[in-house]
Amino acid sequence: MLADMQRPSVWLDLGLAIALLPVSAMLIVWLGMHVMFSGDPFGSSGIPTAQAGRRGAWICGCTAVVAGGGLMGLRLWIAGSVHLLVLGAAAVLFASVAAQNG
Repeated sequence: MLADMQRPSVWLDLGLAIALLPVSAMLIVWLGMHVMFSGDPFGSSGIPTAQAGRRGAWICGCTAVVAGGGLMGLRLWIAGSVHLLVLGAAAVLFASVAAQNG
């Protein structure tokens, strides 16, 4: 059954990667704004920023695995690897913010 599945075209793969990039970017920006404005009103960061950074890293990491792995499971290798790379890098960024402030 799976051997009968044809590989999607490269153009479909590239188009899907480009179409889904704004969605990933909006998720990263939304989580980034949440992390930036999570400190106290006087502008100092600390425990709330570390908690927001951990939450952002967790959400980005899970999204990278689900979206990237799901796309790769559908044999969309380019779109899957692009989303694993983009969302995985954002997860590392948020984890470093959490480690620096916590």
